[in-house]
Amino acid sequence: MGHYSGETDDMKCKHYMMPSPTCVLDTAPLSEAVATMVRKHMQDLLVINKEGEYVGTITSFVLTKMLLPPPPQLPDDAERETAEDVDNRLIPHLHRRVDEFADCHHPVVDPEAPLSDALRLLAEGYLRLPVVGADRKLVGALSSLTILRRFRF
Repeated sequence: MGHYSGETDDMKCKHYMMPSPTCVLDTAPLSEAVATMVRKHMQDLLVINKEGEYVGTITSFVLTKMLLPPPPQLPDDAERETAEDVDNRLIPHLHRRVDEFADCHHPVVDPEAPLSDALRLLAEGYLRLPVVGADRKLVGALSSLTILRRFRF
């Protein structure tokens, strides 16, 4: 068994990406994004515009921050908090547009980029990487799990 270093032409992002990933329109209400994320058990959701161009990514971390109580919080306050208190922090935002909450600086990869480019970004802690063509159109998505799916366990 020989040792091989370097990448071949089949080690490009386009060969590992999931085509047609789940997305939400930038003009949709936040409630739609939350419903999709909960229903599909997704930690992040790609945001596109009506032309299919990638706009950004909304993550569960953004939603979690919205659920936190405002500072300052006294130690006893946490014990008195109810589920309704938590709900009431999110409810006022549910009608707002998704693009208000999307990270538009989230890194993307080109379909022709070497897979190692995507792996470096995923190793930094990104959950999913949008695969975006030169025309800004979303053509797929890559995650560590997407890459690992080629293994049969």
